[in-house]
Amino acid sequence: MKTRSAVLLSLLILASLMLSACSPTAPAASPAQPEAAEATTSGGVLTIGLGSEPETLDPGDAVYVQEQFVLISLFDSLLSMAPDTTLHPGLASAWAANDDYTEFTFTLREDVTFHDGAPFTAAAVKASFDHIVSDDVLESGGKTLLVDHQYTATEVVDDYTAVVKFAASYPTFLRDAARQWLSISSPTALETYGTEYGRNPVGTGPFRFVKWDAQSQVVLERNPDYAWAPEFASHQGPALLDQVIFRFLPEAATRVTAFETGEILVASEPPALDAIALSEAGEGVLETFAQPGIPAIMMINTEKAPTDDVNVRKAMILSLNQEEFVQTAFQQLGLPSYSVLSPTTWSFDEEAANLYRHNAEEAARLLAESGWTDSDGDGILDKDGEKLTIDYITSPIWEEAFNELLAGYLTQAGFDVQMRAMDDAGIAAEGAAGNYNMLYIYWTRADPSPLRILFHSDNIDGGAAYTRFRNAELDSALADGDTQTDEAVREQDYVTAQRIIMENALVLPMFTVNTSYLNASAVQNFTFDVEGYPWIYDISVSQ
Repeated sequence: MKTRSAVLLSLLILASLMLSACSPTAPAASPAQPEAAEATTSGGVLTIGLGSEPETLDPGDAVYVQEQFVLISLFDSLLSMAPDTTLHPGLASAWAANDDYTEFTFTLREDVTFHDGAPFTAAAVKASFDHIVSDDVLESGGKTLLVDHQYTATEVVDDYTAVVKFAASYPTFLRDAARQWLSISSPTALETYGTEYGRNPVGTGPFRFVKWDAQSQVVLERNPDYAWAPEFASHQGPALLDQVIFRFLPEAATRVTAFETGEILVASEPPALDAIALSEAGEGVLETFAQPGIPAIMMINTEKAPTDDVNVRKAMILSLNQEEFVQTAFQQLGLPSYSVLSPTTWSFDEEAANLYRHNAEEAARLLAESGWTDSDGDGILDKDGEKLTIDYITSPIWEEAFNELLAGYLTQAGFDVQMRAMDDAGIAAEGAAGNYNMLYIYWTRADPSPLRILFHSDNIDGGAAYTRFRNAELDSALADGDTQTDEAVREQDYVTAQRIIMENALVLPMFTVNTSYLNASAVQNFTFDVEGYPWIYDISVSQ
């Protein structure tokens, strides 16, 4: 599961994120009063340059950040999570969980309609969740959440009451019910479009789908009937923008050029030097957000030589000077990371994060201890006639800012880094087959629970456990952390997991993903949701 990278997210993502944020019962809440009309400007078109085209706009089939960026405007979820991580009504006005967090009852709003005119009812919740776990969806963020927690059924009690049931305890489900991956689709559209639904999405969100021009753009328009915005939004009623256009511009330099010429008003993930220069010159506004969850890491394959040797893996970590690395790659936008969780994530463990710091001498000692020497003086270590080769599968779209730089650090330490550039599909195939020594990943989530998906041995074959590491203690901690309802015990589970992961050098930490956007001054009220996606509903464009 790969997802892509205002100010550094506060360490407020702590205790409030835990079970207190998914309390067993929650009453309906009255909507907040909208801000004064003069604070916003209606109308206008927002053009956004994305680095990659979505693969689908079916929320139940989605995985990648470029999809989430669009889906947040097309769809609503049962609950809404504010930037301070508190849960609020979404399509559900009230909710309750049973004692062991296996059944969740949602009381639904009665005034919501889909973009196709169909009324929103409990049948839509059932159809959406059943679709996610069906054979029509091979792999997705939503399917991982539901299947891993043994989703059994959604019971339609009446038109406006739905009970979502699991065979295992799922204490974080209410937070997950606020995510785009579990947002609600029109049952009529799911049936009508079938396998083509991902190109014909129908939700209840503030914008509705207009068209998708392949390799060019996705166009959305304002939903004039939208009257169910989250209570923490800065206004109520329909969105302020007339239209949103997502342009697909894979080259970062092309996005900057398009921004400078006015072709786009928002450039996602611009090159750091260009973004900083334009911001300092007053020609753009730079917005950044340090994302919680799994930071940017290289997952190291423990089954393929030479990274099946823990000394080699530790030497890789020690070879990287994270502070220098992020400064070079991202300038002041870079935030070094030293562990498998970002510091903004609940249960982050300082002890695990302090196990490694750049130490070229210790890296050399560990490699020598494992028999790696430079027998021919070419700067590359070898043993028994084999070079110390690292097979690095890399995606230029996501890693162009740092992959060559990272390879340089490892080369300086005596590694022969063989980079194989490919697209996401190619990396996914090679990852599933175990044909790599390291691959890049990060996962944005305001909770440590993705650790189970990425490191539990059950997910080695056919899953995302790309380190291919098998350890009973790690599996136990991750499994318990995923279902544990005692907050203190759950925290210790994830502390244990972090320490095992780092002690065994399963990942090479690089940086906390600090997503960035370069905005024109005409873009008003640009804010982020809790995971760092721009909240387009509240954005306006000054005329």
